[in-house]
Amino acid sequence: MIFVVLGTQRFQFNRLLQAVDNLIQEGKLPSDVLVQSGYSEYKPRHYQHKPFFNQEEMNEHIAKSEFVLSHAGVGVITSALQMNKKVIVMPRRKDQGEHVDNHQLEIAKVFQDKGYISVAQNEDELSALISNLDQLDFKPYVKSNSQLLSSIKGYINSL
Repeated sequence: MIFVVLGTQRFQFNRLLQAVDNLIQEGKLPSDVLVQSGYSEYKPRHYQHKPFFNQEEMNEHIAKSEFVLSHAGVGVITSALQMNKKVIVMPRRKDQGEHVDNHQLEIAKVFQDKGYISVAQNEDELSALISNLDQLDFKPYVKSNSQLLSSIKGYINSL
């Protein structure tokens, strides 16, 4: 099973949902795909979806998955990496109306630069990564305390 996660932000991510549908239709993804679709309006044709799962369900689906395809949310990325899952990320983009800024591009770059994930910016790149999933070389995830400190500082600065 492939688990696709869009997170809980109140923004659509129809671009990723449609790409998944297209890849299944083209036979580039198996039909055994489960999607946490969040607030997106896109109506899938080829996979099961549910807007939200609780944390226990999320962890269960991640654990059962062959790999995780996600937006660039730190929580889902780290959860999947801690379970030793391969992770492909498609960041939400401001110019596509998927978020208020491009911070997901920055998050994806940090994880990719460390060798933990692969990043696709569009459907073609996503298709290429999925086609070569077995050849992708991911480094084992090492939890960094500096990420925790950065998150705490960011939260405090936002108050």
